[in-house]
Amino acid sequence: MRAARLHDFGADPVVDDIDPPVREPGQTLVRIDAAALGHLDLTIASGTFDVRPELPHIGGTDGAGTVVESETFAPGTRVLIRGGGIGLFKDGCWAEYLAAADKVFTPFDTALDPTVAATFFLPSTTGYVAVHDIARVAAGERVIVSGASGAVGSMAAQFALAAGAAEVIGVVPRADQAELLPPGVRAVAGRGAEVAAALGTEPVADVLIDTLGGDLLPVLLRRIVPGGRAALIGYTLGTELAIDLPNWLLADVALLPVNMIRKSARQAELAPTLIAMLVAGEIHLAVQPFPLDEIAGALRAMRDGKVTGRAVVTP
Repeated sequence: MRAARLHDFGADPVVDDIDPPVREPGQTLVRIDAAALGHLDLTIASGTFDVRPELPHIGGTDGAGTVVESETFAPGTRVLIRGGGIGLFKDGCWAEYLAAADKVFTPFDTALDPTVAATFFLPSTTGYVAVHDIARVAAGERVIVSGASGAVGSMAAQFALAAGAAEVIGVVPRADQAELLPPGVRAVAGRGAEVAAALGTEPVADVLIDTLGGDLLPVLLRRIVPGGRAALIGYTLGTELAIDLPNWLLADVALLPVNMIRKSARQAELAPTLIAMLVAGEIHLAVQPFPLDEIAGALRAMRDGKVTGRAVVTP
């Protein structure tokens, strides 16, 4: 079978021809229909993360597949793939086939397209948890979502609107990303001083949902009202934050980490509801598919912020 394998940390994965996996007792063998590309995958591939799999390693923590052989699921069953170390310290979904413990597979509504099924889990549950569980957005509050054109940011913006936010401001680094924002979100494009000028000198929101980090984060924190909240999710624009402690203490803006690795039970609880909302069209997730052979280019496009919504490979 073909599989995208990481041979060296910090390098692009290579598509190799390898033997297909053999199912063991207690495992399910699936054909991979679609596999997500996520920033966690990039972090693992960098070699700078505390999770360092043995090489060569097949990446991909999330996917959707069709059961080929199992003691638990009937052949032909469509399943979500996530958990159990898949794509982390065990081989993942960037391959034509996967054999893994039964517990990592969950049947899903067949009305959901496989590319959406493979990619919805992390962005939709992260957006929901950030808005409702961490930031606790209330009706009438004003919300800034940085990176609102991306998969997680778009979901957070949609959930903030559904929660009754009086206004949702979507901050994106480039002007061409403004057209990708969900309907009802006010666009602000740029970086650093450009965004500061567009938002003005006074606080404009009660809550910040930040998916980007980097040089935008200090600017946006200063636009949150005293006593407001900032839910911090991502770091695609930079991994460090310097805070002037006296002014931060004066502003009293709570910095709230959104750590989805510790939210697996909550994610599993939310998944059926979010799948139903996606099938009904109540929320939308943009997906950009790539063939497995183009995975290296897809990952580079994702690093550069040039992917529309969520990237997915189709083996």
